[in-house]
Amino acid sequence: MPPFDPASAVVRLEAAFAELLAESTCGGAALALCRGDQRLLSLQGGEASPVNPWSTSTPSLIWSASKGIAATATLHALQQKDICLQTPVATLWSEFAANGKAHITIAQLLSHRAGLAAIDAKGLSITDHQGVAATLAAQPPNWSLDERHGYGARTFGFLLDEIVRRCSGMTLREYWNTTFRDPLGLDIWFGIPENLLETVATVIAPKTPPAPSDFSRAFADPSSLTRRALSEPGGTLTPSIMNTTAMRTASIPSLGVIATAEALARFYALLAGPNEFFTESTLSQMQNTLSRGLDLTLLAQTSFSAGFMSNDIGVANPVGVYGSGKKSFGHPGAGGSLGFADPELGLGFAFIPSAMHPGALPGARTRKLIQALYGLPSTA
Repeated sequence: MPPFDPASAVVRLEAAFAELLAESTCGGAALALCRGDQRLLSLQGGEASPVNPWSTSTPSLIWSASKGIAATATLHALQQKDICLQTPVATLWSEFAANGKAHITIAQLLSHRAGLAAIDAKGLSITDHQGVAATLAAQPPNWSLDERHGYGARTFGFLLDEIVRRCSGMTLREYWNTTFRDPLGLDIWFGIPENLLETVATVIAPKTPPAPSDFSRAFADPSSLTRRALSEPGGTLTPSIMNTTAMRTASIPSLGVIATAEALARFYALLAGPNEFFTESTLSQMQNTLSRGLDLTLLAQTSFSAGFMSNDIGVANPVGVYGSGKKSFGHPGAGGSLGFADPELGLGFAFIPSAMHPGALPGARTRKLIQALYGLPSTA
């Protein structure tokens, strides 16, 4: 990777972002880049809704990029109680020990190795924390626990929310607001306040279906782990459903966070270096890969640290989700949203589009922005 020059990176990102807007593939969108406490770049363009242009203060749904925010709150709650990641989950949550799960550790749960990618029950609401948590605690793992991992697209947020409740006595939303959002003045919400509803960008469904793949074929099979993990609890969550007041104001830790790009980039820039909130040990947990290989849910090569998608790169894969930074971590969201930290350069990056691309992982336009950020050759 060429030496990083912030000024050159800004120029490249401005050009790449303008191209994306001109192609009309992302509807309205926002892009932000921070380094330490300095804002290097904040771009917006297009419509947030039919009556509102996108502005610096426009918040938008970030889908599964929510999981990185939820993981941050969870790691902090564990740190405050001096609970290590090798602690069995059942030590905090006794009901979790049912059906062969007594020895599953917090580390396994945070890195999607606990075998709880899909919930066995059907018909539960995406906002029914008590019902979903109780069901996950009672059911057996989806597969034999052998260190394989499978992405918990929906279940993950419920599991983290319950850990935070057991550690702190607060819901994950309450813990996030009290510990991070309010003190830092971050426009990042697990359920946006009603007085800000009209400012939220409208999510637009993908215009094209995903390309044929193992993932798309599995998703078409109602009995597959892939389909089950991405459809329950809550059933199909279309953009039109997620645009409703009920969904925008609900706390849905796996996929319901609403944020501005500036706030998301600013927060990841904080996590990219030493800060008052986390010990060096906890920051390393965000960076260090705990699971890697073929994801049983996404049917692609993925890697995870303690709650974040890591940038597990090597000789065979020199460029990861977040470029070439070996310590970079964050989380993508369906449709193209992305937030991550690059500790080696002290960067926090965020991209939030309104128009989704098909698929659960970063697509061509997101990769184009990462290539522009680091000056990497285009592979799109």
